[in-house]
Amino acid sequence: MSSSDQTPVAPPQQQQQQPPRVRKPPFSDWPTIKIMTPPQGRFSPKTDEWCFTYCTQSVSGRIHNKEPNCRSVCLRKVFPHEVRNLVAFKKHNNVGPDGKAKYPLPAEGQAENLPRLLGGSSKDTEDQPSKATQAPTRHWDEGWYLWTGKGRWAALEKTENMMLDFQQQQQLDQARQSRKEIWHDYQEQLKQSVGDQPGAKPKPPAWWGPLVPPRSITQDPSSLSMLVPLPPDVPKIWDKIGKLMAPTYHVLGIFRESIASGEHKQFALRIWEKAKTDEPFILAKKSFARAYETWKNRDVPEEGDGKKGST
Repeated sequence: MSSSDQTPVAPPQQQQQQPPRVRKPPFSDWPTIKIMTPPQGRFSPKTDEWCFTYCTQSVSGRIHNKEPNCRSVCLRKVFPHEVRNLVAFKKHNNVGPDGKAKYPLPAEGQAENLPRLLGGSSKDTEDQPSKATQAPTRHWDEGWYLWTGKGRWAALEKTENMMLDFQQQQQLDQARQSRKEIWHDYQEQLKQSVGDQPGAKPKPPAWWGPLVPPRSITQDPSSLSMLVPLPPDVPKIWDKIGKLMAPTYHVLGIFRESIASGEHKQFALRIWEKAKTDEPFILAKKSFARAYETWKNRDVPEEGDGKKGST
């Protein structure tokens, strides 16, 4: 065999070295169970608010361009990290002695805008400011809240608030209130610019604000909304019910004590003993006899009347 038919063989040091075999951990090829812990706090994927809105419109309302009749209901859950300083979450400002942040509820959640049945303030005190004591401002707290609203503007504002936290909602409410004040001042300037005489041309208003102030909503959506905690705070109603039922509670207490002491039992035994004697029959006989005598003499005239008739 010629030398040309022989295949050259590379030296051992030039051959490709195989990677060392890595030893797997025990039971690595067996099926396993993985436990995934979802993030907590501000990165939690939990749902904290559910809202349902429905609107109706009539034929006449559509022709006259009237607002649709809308109703909205929302259920909100406030988690602890939204009102407390917790680890792995931003720190809140304006924290009270109880460790909770002081984020005021919107206008529809304050006592002066709630019915008395749900813990609102009395309207009698509102009519007499000298005797009224201003209700303390209510703040957000962890737990459940129920929100209801009427009108499309209330639903739009609620949808906008769903994108913001409590601090941003507070800033947005302040901005809305500022726009309302600017619009009110602008309307007052327009009224003052009109001439006193009929038919006079209006004077240009001395307005130093924006050239065209943003128009404010005519009706405040908070007046058509209501925000209450669940369960609602109704201590005043229970106090009044307790005062009303206090005499009944007192009578029932006396009745219970008399039964426990055996007085009712003794009274029943005495009645049963008397029923075996002739005393009840004699008492009934005398009562019927007296009633019969009274009925028999009802038409007999008195002596004075007879003498007057003879004269």
